[in-house]
Amino acid sequence: MFSFELLHIFILGGLLIITLNYLFNLRTFRFPKITSLHHPSPRVSVLIPARNEESRLSPCLSTISDSDYPILEILVLDDHSTDGTAQLVQQRAKGDSRIRLLSGKPLPEGWVGKPWACHQLSQEAKGEYLLFVDADTRFSDITIAHAVNLAHQEKADLISLWPYLESLTWSEKLVIPFVHLFILFYLPHWAKGSLRCFGAANGQFVLFRRDAYEKIKGHESVRNHMVEDIAIARNMRAAGFKVLNLDGTNPGHRNALVECRMYTRFSEVWEGFTKNLYPSFDGNFFAFFFFQTLQIILFLLPFALLATPSNRAIVWTEISIIFALRFSLAKRFRQSYLGALFHPIGQLLVLAISFNSWLQALRGRLPWKGRHYAHT
Repeated sequence: MFSFELLHIFILGGLLIITLNYLFNLRTFRFPKITSLHHPSPRVSVLIPARNEESRLSPCLSTISDSDYPILEILVLDDHSTDGTAQLVQQRAKGDSRIRLLSGKPLPEGWVGKPWACHQLSQEAKGEYLLFVDADTRFSDITIAHAVNLAHQEKADLISLWPYLESLTWSEKLVIPFVHLFILFYLPHWAKGSLRCFGAANGQFVLFRRDAYEKIKGHESVRNHMVEDIAIARNMRAAGFKVLNLDGTNPGHRNALVECRMYTRFSEVWEGFTKNLYPSFDGNFFAFFFFQTLQIILFLLPFALLATPSNRAIVWTEISIIFALRFSLAKRFRQSYLGALFHPIGQLLVLAISFNSWLQALRGRLPWKGRHYAHT
């Protein structure tokens, strides 16, 4: 017999666990104070895979060129772009000898485009540290130095900074905040150990200690994975290497350490999250299904229960917790308050994209950058 009491116990218990995990994560996620400098400064290779990024790449190169880090090389791989990406890089290289353009080789069988591009970049890099960034990211002048010094201070093998995510259109404001929501509500970054499923990273800024990267065979180890950043972080964690996920929004300061506008319109939001949401579960349908069910029960069902004879006081308590979490997340990471206010709509949209991601994976038609892939 269905029991509303048991359902509310599950919802309130789940929201309490998520709230506690979020609070613990906030402490771990905070960018620590730099107390130890790396002397002499090691060479850093900034590695940028670029496919049709003419409209986004220039600010990325400008902010990296303005970095105060002393020993830097900047490699951009043109992955068979059909726009002016290569010409843009060549032009920028005339004003900064540290910038070098690489031409991507044909995509081999069994590889996904981005891991293949990252692998080619790593083969050409000379740095002791390898910093992979996306072409749509922007940086403060201290970001690279802070990240390298922190890696030295914390003896970290991988540091990933999660950027301030700029959102301007309605679809961005509804969906983009779920990036921070997923990473901070559901994963225990405070937990030590080498359990692989707790590994995560954001490909917009991933700094590797080179010898650790090579020991796990780098991007070759995730050559057929659609979400290579999360997959390679899981491999690093499983191998016993130290992985740190940290806040790049630089709270309390005007400029973020890392900024990024991931998408500019609804079609890009839909395609980008379609590429990521099902493959993030490594093809494990049961884990994917459980997670979607959990989202529905904890973060959507309380709103539906307003239309039932269920205990209204408890329902409003659950809804209040949800909104408290969402507005706290929005304030902490400079997200849109509209996204928090219209949480049920955003949650429904994310669930719809998740279903589409699973459907396209079944069809072997996961889209990205003009290519389609079968997830294995």
